[in-house]
Amino acid sequence: MHRRFFLTQLSFMGSMLAVATTSAWAHTPYRFWNVFRKRNMQILTSLEDVPGDDTGEAWVTVLREKLPLSRAMVSRAHKMTRTASLLKTNQVKLAVLSHAHAEQMVSGAAPFEEFGPMDLQVLVDNGKHLLVARTDLPLYHGYLVTMALMEAADALALLKPAIARFNMPLHPGAKAYFSGEKLEPPPTPAEP
Repeated sequence: MHRRFFLTQLSFMGSMLAVATTSAWAHTPYRFWNVFRKRNMQILTSLEDVPGDDTGEAWVTVLREKLPLSRAMVSRAHKMTRTASLLKTNQVKLAVLSHAHAEQMVSGAAPFEEFGPMDLQVLVDNGKHLLVARTDLPLYHGYLVTMALMEAADALALLKPAIARFNMPLHPGAKAYFSGEKLEPPPTPAEP
């Protein structure tokens, strides 16, 4: 009798351990999300804005050619509200927004009122869509992205220069590029 109870308990504990181990492994990829974001430049688009998604693809194609080490890629959100959420929570730094969506996000208007007014900056503009950045996008990164895209400005129908819109200033890196400044890359940290 005791042996049967012991085996039942042992079996139960083994299945609980298996469930716990499986649950732990199920969440493993999330630990690498920060590493992935640091190694790959993500340009966020939304499936709700098909022309914006196409624009993002065209811009990423140029970035892959001009800045191959950036590993630029399009990341797609299903809804524009998800785009706002990912920008607000610093899960992405760059997004392609239509002028209407950019104005709504910056002002905190519906359907983006839960995210409040957002601090975004303009990198490039094609007259219909903007490449916007969070304010914490490093200066040199903004400069490089703007420079790479403006080298293909005619093919991409980009405005020269991009202008501040909807109370969104130009990103300092974009402003430096459009004013003709030559920025040097920041020094790399010395290895120990």
